[in-house]
Amino acid sequence: MLKNNNLLQNDRYHKQQITINFVSFVLAMGIVAKQSIYNSIASYLGIIIGAVNTILLFPNVFSADEFGLTRVLGAASLLIASFGSFGTPNVSLKFFPFFRDKEKKHNGFLFFILSVPLIGYAILMGVSYLFKDNIVGYYADTSTLFGDYYNYIALLTIYLVYFNVFDAYLRSLYKTVLFTFLQNVVLRVLWMALIVMYYFDYLNFDQFIFYYVNVYALLLLIEILYVAYLKELFILPQFKKFDKKMVRNIAVFAVFVVLGASSGMVSGTIDSLMIGALTDNGLADVGYYSIAMYIGIMIMVPYGSIIRIATPIISEAWKENDTKKIDKIYKQTSTNLMLIGSLLFLGVWLNADNIFKLLPEEYGVAKYVLLFICIAKLYDVSTGVNATIIQFSQFFKLMLYFNVLLILLLIGTNFLLIPKYGIEGAALATLISIVIVNTIRLIIIKVKMGILPFTMKSIYIPIIGAITYAAVYFVPPFESFIVDLIIRSVIITVIFIPPMYFLKVSNEFNGLIDKTLGVIGLKK
Repeated sequence: MLKNNNLLQNDRYHKQQITINFVSFVLAMGIVAKQSIYNSIASYLGIIIGAVNTILLFPNVFSADEFGLTRVLGAASLLIASFGSFGTPNVSLKFFPFFRDKEKKHNGFLFFILSVPLIGYAILMGVSYLFKDNIVGYYADTSTLFGDYYNYIALLTIYLVYFNVFDAYLRSLYKTVLFTFLQNVVLRVLWMALIVMYYFDYLNFDQFIFYYVNVYALLLLIEILYVAYLKELFILPQFKKFDKKMVRNIAVFAVFVVLGASSGMVSGTIDSLMIGALTDNGLADVGYYSIAMYIGIMIMVPYGSIIRIATPIISEAWKENDTKKIDKIYKQTSTNLMLIGSLLFLGVWLNADNIFKLLPEEYGVAKYVLLFICIAKLYDVSTGVNATIIQFSQFFKLMLYFNVLLILLLIGTNFLLIPKYGIEGAALATLISIVIVNTIRLIIIKVKMGILPFTMKSIYIPIIGAITYAAVYFVPPFESFIVDLIIRSVIITVIFIPPMYFLKVSNEFNGLIDKTLGVIGLKK
């Protein structure tokens, strides 16, 4: 039985490893790992739909204040949900391997991870209502909208808490596709429908916000029904496996990862909340900033796909103390994400003027916000899965210090830079904070575990990227911004990709190119 279990774990690892190798590439069609394909399709389809919503519809249908309100409500709810869950999603990914036993209904683990967040939610929502007048007061001078719709935070927060808890449970079961599809495709399609209904006066703004928030209730219901379909909805309590040692280990881990939200999520929420409170234009500036943030976050999409699949593998690897496996994943993710991230960075920034021509003129103030955000996200993805490696290692307590440091840096730099430089100051604060925290993580992993995410060939990526940037920067603009965007994108691809292939920077990238050439008959 033990031998069979080991074979099963090894087989599961190899299937997931194939996924990691290729999931970060836009053209990853025909790759054998089904979850990789589905995650990629959902992610990039979501980009297209999200771009239509965020770049075309929201700014042109709503006022900047109204658009900013949707972002502030989401940011506040996400921030509260990440802390109020008491680290339950990460606890699930870390400890589920110790409870996994379908015949025994996973020893009551689902009941446990559903119960704990209720405590955190009750505490934080109580605090938020205790200080409601103070919080709303920060926004009152520039807009009353936030105060008018403040109560929706409680509803959206509970949806987000359990949406993420069920996602973590499904990821622990190696079911990674549903959340990506719901979050990236279904949610954005439904929001698009609501925007269109508002535009044609089928909904007023009050009704729009009501449905905008409650869409998450539908997504949560779908997750629950899917878990039931898998016959994994074991909600009855069992306490046999929860002995004193296990409870202590879970509690210690939860305490130290309760602030374990990703740098992108923390920076995005804190920035939006502080911009709304500290700038003269309030929620309108949040709207301008959110556009640049959304475009910049496109660089993170491959990272999101990879991290969803890599996390349970790294958790299992630490359980087996297999540092060679972790080192391999670390280097693969860093190289592939740096490569595709650099290509996306070049495509976005060299086309920034063309992108902003799709927006109302006033959104042009966010151009250099986009630059700072893109650089921050590129550095973030280039350092690979460093946060995940630390979080599931014996050094997981360090994540508390990293995330406290990140939050303090974000708050401090935002307070210093937003009053002086406005939304550009907020973006610069994000860049400074992410670079400092990720650099410290790199150093800690090197010192404690003796591994780095970079290889000797990693240096080729920024060098070729700089050459590509210089070549495309001096291309004169075309009269039609659509034609200009297409031509610049083609030139970027032609200059950047061939050197990456011939220098053999990434085996996975070369394999993908070879496979594509084979499909079109240019290579056997």
